[in-house]
Amino acid sequence: MKDIYIFENEQLDYLLRTGLHCIHKDYVKYFTNSPTQEIKSTTPNIINYKIGIIIPNYNYEKWIDKCLTSIANQTYKNFEVIFCDDCSTDNSVNIAYKYVEKMNIKIVQLKQKRLNGGTRNEAYLWLSDNVDYVWYVDSDDWLKDDKALEKINNSLQGSPDVLFVGIGVDKNGIEYGEYIPRYADRYEAIKGWSGSCGKVIKKELATKQECLYQEGTLKEDRTHHYKICIHMKSFRNLSEIVYVWNRNNTNSVSTKRNTVDWQVSTVRNYEDALELYGKEKGKDSKMDVILAERVANCKNELDTGGDSQL
Repeated sequence: MKDIYIFENEQLDYLLRTGLHCIHKDYVKYFTNSPTQEIKSTTPNIINYKIGIIIPNYNYEKWIDKCLTSIANQTYKNFEVIFCDDCSTDNSVNIAYKYVEKMNIKIVQLKQKRLNGGTRNEAYLWLSDNVDYVWYVDSDDWLKDDKALEKINNSLQGSPDVLFVGIGVDKNGIEYGEYIPRYADRYEAIKGWSGSCGKVIKKELATKQECLYQEGTLKEDRTHHYKICIHMKSFRNLSEIVYVWNRNNTNSVSTKRNTVDWQVSTVRNYEDALELYGKEKGKDSKMDVILAERVANCKNELDTGGDSQL
């Protein structure tokens, strides 16, 4: 008989990640030919993946302590932080430097403004060679609790290209919404929530030329989401909240919807959608339909002044 794992109280999602035949201790007797026959039990080999946490920042000094403290307090320690600052004029970089002795953090200061897409692209260059996965944490957000990275690492067993994670939404200290991934296939995933913080991505996929962020736009995460879903070969859902999206920040990108920068980014979002559709057309008939729908929706958004996560 193949090696098995005899379990007692473990949750189903954990057992599925072991890759072993799992039998509850009360039912072991039904899998032997005699009361004295032994079954060889194997302890699951849990891999501790190194996670590179990329934090883009611009003038978020009010929130950085909460963000970095939530990371420093993680029970899971095999991670590094790349704090990439996009030409801040406040005290946020000095605050970040206070964490150098508290955790493995590299602080990078750009000399020319590149917006969030550019800061994430730059941060890739500073990742250590042994980083396995990349996760994007915005500097005004925070991790749900001190077990967030531990839960993520457990869900990465089996080495999927992408792990979609649960996101909570905070307003005035109250979690009023959530985004829980329950995607059955890449076609459902690509039409799901496009925020960067909702994906933990294998480093070689994230840094692939075809998957780099668009720079010079406030909607960089939308086309990036489509690229990742197109190029990933495997994925998994972590249908539990591990990240909190802060809706209290009055200076966040999501508050700029009536600005010229947002309007210009809406034009760029349509152009990027059209370009991606042109590159991918003919490779996958189902994906062709989805990408064509995105182009049409982005055009409608451009014409009407509406907005969505497209």
